[in-house]
Amino acid sequence: MKFPKILLFAGLLSLTCACSEETLSEQSVVTTDTDVDSSEFGQWLQKNYTEPYNIRFNYRYVDKLAHSVYNVVPADEEKSKALAILIKKVWMDAYEEVAGKDFLKQKCFREFHLIGSPQVKENGSITLGTAEGGIMVTLYRVNELDPKNIYINQDNHYEPKERTPLDLNFWYFHTMHHEFMHILNQTKNYSTDFQTISAGKYHNQDWVNVKDEDSPKEGFVTGYASMEPREDIAEIYSTYVTLTEKAWQDVLNHGVVVKRDEANQPVYQRDKDGNFVYAKDEKGNKIYATDEKTGDLIPARDAQGNIIYEKNPDGSYKYFETESGRKIPVYKDQGKVVYGYMNGKVVAAYFDKSGEPKLITEPTEGDLEYEKNEAGKPVYDENGKPVYAYYKIPVFEYEKLPVVDASGKEAILKKLNIIRSYLKDSWGLDLDKIREAVLRKSKEAETMDLTKLP
Repeated sequence: MKFPKILLFAGLLSLTCACSEETLSEQSVVTTDTDVDSSEFGQWLQKNYTEPYNIRFNYRYVDKLAHSVYNVVPADEEKSKALAILIKKVWMDAYEEVAGKDFLKQKCFREFHLIGSPQVKENGSITLGTAEGGIMVTLYRVNELDPKNIYINQDNHYEPKERTPLDLNFWYFHTMHHEFMHILNQTKNYSTDFQTISAGKYHNQDWVNVKDEDSPKEGFVTGYASMEPREDIAEIYSTYVTLTEKAWQDVLNHGVVVKRDEANQPVYQRDKDGNFVYAKDEKGNKIYATDEKTGDLIPARDAQGNIIYEKNPDGSYKYFETESGRKIPVYKDQGKVVYGYMNGKVVAAYFDKSGEPKLITEPTEGDLEYEKNEAGKPVYDENGKPVYAYYKIPVFEYEKLPVVDASGKEAILKKLNIIRSYLKDSWGLDLDKIREAVLRKSKEAETMDLTKLP
């Protein structure tokens, strides 16, 4: 049975990955009556794909392998060379390094088929990749590759998919890793505990409406993963091995939902005494809250909206000082003041007339500003003279911990642990070693000369 994998964007494009359940045959795909490709590229494929791995690499259009009801364009030979080199480097070499050549020969796809154009359906959707039962992978859109500008995105799972140059992880390698997991599952089953983690949450019929960025809230890494457990396990695996740890953590963070009140404001945690619970660093110090847009520290304010400033035990204000211990005066031409955290301490900066920020410690000239009270009137000393203004240190807000629902993140991590154990116990494979090899070789591939065969 085949299932379409569709990712919609811009109302036009879709990705179809037809996953069928046929078992992988041990029989060679190479037959003696097949025409031998005597070209330089053909001989390279024979040496790098057919002989070592028993794989047929069809870069020329094969009508019987394509869906004849659609109009597609054959793949350009030079673009096909580039993709063949990339697949060998990024996918096959990574698995051979971790699992060995014999393992790869037994468990790899038997056939590749390259198509130059997307496959456009009557409804305007576009098929960009198909993988059927671990037997054959068809890769589309090959003619849009630029061998001199290869892009393999490892850093942002939610990057727009329609961007160019093509993200080869999304359009090609993700599908191949996904199908590799299916091949393993056909031979040895994974723990039935996997199916219980998100039981009752799968979108068997309407998964196409689940956005990738929303899916982690329900415990899935992509919308397609929410279709059924067998696609779920393949999607988690293929997503994990193609993303850096930072990007993977971003996926997990999408699985944490902040609770909000009726006014749509975050609800924050409180301790048994009713006090807010704050985020802390590794040393146990509370972490300053920052503005989401600017990254600036946020001064605390009173009920009237006035900034609250730090005071000494005697009630006097605390001021920013120079390295020599002198208070820093305020000048009339200095604009809005913002605060940040640099080199372990709070710093202040103002915006000058040109709109550029400058640290208050930088030398400046001009007329000094006078201190004003809450009514905006000048403050005078005991002798009746106006008091000059100096930069006071505000009390800053700390990052409060919100009340969250982390069940989506927890579900993904439970599934990942099952995958890790499955690979280790059933196949002797280390998930993180696979990931490291895939990421490393992907980075190396971006600097390869793909205009000539290695």
